[in-house]
Amino acid sequence: MASTATATFTIQYTPPSAPANSGNATFTVTASHNAQNVGQIDVNPSDTSPTSFPIPFGSVAKARVLVIKNLLEQDIGVRLNAASADQFQIPPGGEFIYAGSAAPATTPITEALIRTTAAPTATQSVQYWVLGD
Repeated sequence: MASTATATFTIQYTPPSAPANSGNATFTVTASHNAQNVGQIDVNPSDTSPTSFPIPFGSVAKARVLVIKNLLEQDIGVRLNAASADQFQIPPGGEFIYAGSAAPATTPITEALIRTTAAPTATQSVQYWVLGD
């Protein structure tokens, strides 16, 4: 039996020539999913940089929701679907959020990994949420 996840992303901003924080936008995606894997990857000071850490998808073959939250003190690189180089970086405290009501017909997200850009001074983590089928 499928479960349902709802991803809501709200932005409050200041439009040009407008009062402070008067712009608002909310985006909502509802996705059914049959599998999930949620957790965190601990990165230790002894992990030399760059070190790659696969995000475990478990039994998720095609992600409908993928969230990566960087709790490290430095940027992390992200590679999706076996990319040979970092496709983008997430800064400290930043998040990557992907949500679709269904997996795309071609090129769904089937795997992800993070790469450190420097060793942390203490054990820190990257959190992840993977939901899909």
